[in-house]
Amino acid sequence: MNPKLLSVFLTSISVLCSAETVAQTQTRQVTTTTLRTTTTVISETVVKEKVKWTPFNVCVLDFTSADIEGQKRFLDHRNQPILIPTQSTLTDADRNSMSKVMQGYVKMIDAWDTSSTNSANRAAQIDDNIFSRQKALNLYQTIVKGQSRPMVIGADYLSAYLGKYNDVFSCTDKNLCLAAMQNLQQSADFPQDFMLKLAKQTGITHLIYGTISDLRIKRDTFKGYGIETNTTSYQLDVIIKMVDLVKQRTVYSNVYTGVYKIQKIPSTSQISNDIFHNLMTSALQQAAEDFYDICKPGRKNKVSVTPLPARISFDLTAAGSFNPKSAEIYFDGKYIGNGTESFNISGGTYDVEIKAAGDKTKTLRLEVNSDRVIKITMEK
Repeated sequence: MNPKLLSVFLTSISVLCSAETVAQTQTRQVTTTTLRTTTTVISETVVKEKVKWTPFNVCVLDFTSADIEGQKRFLDHRNQPILIPTQSTLTDADRNSMSKVMQGYVKMIDAWDTSSTNSANRAAQIDDNIFSRQKALNLYQTIVKGQSRPMVIGADYLSAYLGKYNDVFSCTDKNLCLAAMQNLQQSADFPQDFMLKLAKQTGITHLIYGTISDLRIKRDTFKGYGIETNTTSYQLDVIIKMVDLVKQRTVYSNVYTGVYKIQKIPSTSQISNDIFHNLMTSALQQAAEDFYDICKPGRKNKVSVTPLPARISFDLTAAGSFNPKSAEIYFDGKYIGNGTESFNISGGTYDVEIKAAGDKTKTLRLEVNSDRVIKITMEK
């Protein structure tokens, strides 16, 4: 073997073996000569940092239903009211136990999501079908203005099912969340950043709430072999939403259908008093399993915990007459405000620039991991 080629080969082997942490090696240049076969390989190592996974601290709020007082109740395939034994439904005492404060927050979150979506997609909405959009808005207004009917059993059961997956979810008592909600209502700037403030006060990362959206019933009769049976199938649709309090938006939602069947001989008087209970538990078991799949670390992960931002402000001074409001603050090249403001900044490392007319631009590398006030002296 050519001595020069052997030397280059041994040197390359030595460089590769000396790297202690190698995630990926990329070849970026190859030089070849034809008279004497000499190949030079220049490689660079890219180390991919593993993202740290954080458990979820969730609070499940009381459920409501989409039907309202004065509106037709759920109808079957024949457009007839669906009647369920009274023992299976909630009493007035159950309804009165509902927290109006908590329901107010739910409606605010829904309205916040709707407003954000409208702003983000305003251009696309111009081409939407006007009739469909107006129909959806009318339905939303009907629900918001109607009287909500709580489904207390839903929240309690979903909390219990999520508790089975305690490697991913920690459930906060909703009474603690309610107390924080009531406290936030007293603040002068409410409801500004109410979700983020709720996260800071309680340590809750996500809120989960549900709406009973539809109840269907179907009856089938079988005659044959000397017998006759009637089968009644109930289906209950439950919409479950997960809200990231730090991102201040809904990050996941889905519809889960509970199914329950009753089969009886017409001559018997069989009445089931647990229809609603069975429908709810059927739907919510599915919901808990689904939420576990999308939240646990791994290939199927879709939702993660957003770290709480730190509150960053600047104490700017300069010789002569200087107004901090004239200074412009940039994080990683993006303008975020002037020198008199405070900013909620997610954890991480940023390149910060401070620009003010008549002064030199100040640059610094800032690691954000806690609330800080940064003192800066501007120079001419």
